[in-house]
Amino acid sequence: MHKELNPISSPDRIHILDILRGFAVFGILQVNIVGFSSPAFLPGYVSSPTPPRIDQWADYLLLFLAESKFYIIFSFLFGLGFAVQMARAEAKGRGIDTFYPRRLWVLFFIGILHSTLLWSDDILRIYALLGFALLAFRKQSNRTLLGWMALFFILSIILPVLIGTRDDRPDVLTLGEDWVRMARAAYQSRAYWDVLQFQTRFAPLSFLIILLAQGAGAMTMFLLGLLVGRSHFFERLAEHHNTLIAITLGGLLLWAAGGAVFWYVEDVWVSSAGYVLGSLGLASMYVALLSLASLLPGARHFLSPLASVGRMALSNYVFQSVVCLTIFSGFGLGQYEKIGLANLIGLASLIYVVQIILSVWWLKYFRFGPLEWVWRSLTYQKAQPFWAK
Repeated sequence: MHKELNPISSPDRIHILDILRGFAVFGILQVNIVGFSSPAFLPGYVSSPTPPRIDQWADYLLLFLAESKFYIIFSFLFGLGFAVQMARAEAKGRGIDTFYPRRLWVLFFIGILHSTLLWSDDILRIYALLGFALLAFRKQSNRTLLGWMALFFILSIILPVLIGTRDDRPDVLTLGEDWVRMARAAYQSRAYWDVLQFQTRFAPLSFLIILLAQGAGAMTMFLLGLLVGRSHFFERLAEHHNTLIAITLGGLLLWAAGGAVFWYVEDVWVSSAGYVLGSLGLASMYVALLSLASLLPGARHFLSPLASVGRMALSNYVFQSVVCLTIFSGFGLGQYEKIGLANLIGLASLIYVVQIILSVWWLKYFRFGPLEWVWRSLTYQKAQPFWAK
């Protein structure tokens, strides 16, 4: 007899995974606020040749400590979460294909709305569609997964070079449109309708750019997360203390070596390999360090605010878009292209502190974040309990 499938209850959650998600939400905002506040992410954008010195240092800080590191963590956790859900579904005599495709379609629909209404560089659409590819790998052997990981890893080095995101070729993928001019006109306008028109027009191209620039890397980490999930590594974290230390040190070395190659080697292909390897190294170090920290006495209480943000990762991701659109758009506070990068880092940190406070408060009264509740209710085709007991 099959048992009824329901969302994972709070006592059954793997606490460290929520902590990692919460940390990733912070890093994602630090990177994305650059795109919220300016046309810097758009094809055709050319940065200022002489920014203030403090903004130059802020740029280096984001480049080496944040860019690409946190989407790697999120992608890894996506694959890991898939493995956890698959194992728990099978323990109840059900296959993951009985509910997971519906979960992905709901996520894709949320991503479409998000990319149109709030943030055209939404990544939820990519995760949802690549999630169907992940489904196809669920019964493959570990050896087969490793082979596909290697292929996707190579593509994650090659594809960004081909579309010009590794060597600052601003004309690649503009499709003959002046997206920078259109973005400035839209986001400096006092009418939300102008923003909506621009984002509706740009969202399909942003989907293509993100897919080419990050899709292969995301699939690499999806498969790595699936592999690690099969081993139940995070359920038995205390048994892997020495492994976590080794990952921390190895990640640090890989980040330093990859960063040096990226910075000093002129060949764009070698530089791209250094960038990808360095990003993977630092992301691994972040995960290992937080995992080690979670094993310390009293760490659960200390890290629980991060876990609260992580339990509401989808809602917090979209909330960031609402806040940033309000701050930077002309119909809001009108700060588009008016705040330097160093101050943006401070602003993102402030927004994240507010998210911590709101997330801790929200979960005192409700079981899920608002979008998590919608996502789960539509996935399992029935309204989930909303109020906390």
